[in-house]
Amino acid sequence: MLGRKIIKSTLSVGLGAVVFYAANALAATSIADMANTLGDTYKGIGKLMVATAYLAGFGLTIAAIFKFKQHKDNPQQVTMGVPITMLLVGIALIFLPNIIAPAGTSLFGSGASAGGFTGEGVDVLTQ
Repeated sequence: MLGRKIIKSTLSVGLGAVVFYAANALAATSIADMANTLGDTYKGIGKLMVATAYLAGFGLTIAAIFKFKQHKDNPQQVTMGVPITMLLVGIALIFLPNIIAPAGTSLFGSGASAGGFTGEGVDVLTQ
């Protein structure tokens, strides 16, 4: 019963997104306008992913604090590995957006460029 509700709501959101993109595509006068609209959409999706990483990181860090308390109260029920793992993953998610650019510079050098959210560096890929 709950599965059907989840499937129906997911299909409704997906259909709404398709209608939204179709309306934007019909409003565009050229393929370039459609590409610009999609580029702006991807920029928003990228910002949403970064914000989700921050929120999930803070949430896991706070949950780890509560797990440490549960471990103190009942060490047999909650092993020490659970809160430590939650804390490490939370910290990694908090710092993940700040690590991506320096990691790319370390791996590919300072002269490398990426496409970014809008794809402005795609001409580098064709060389």
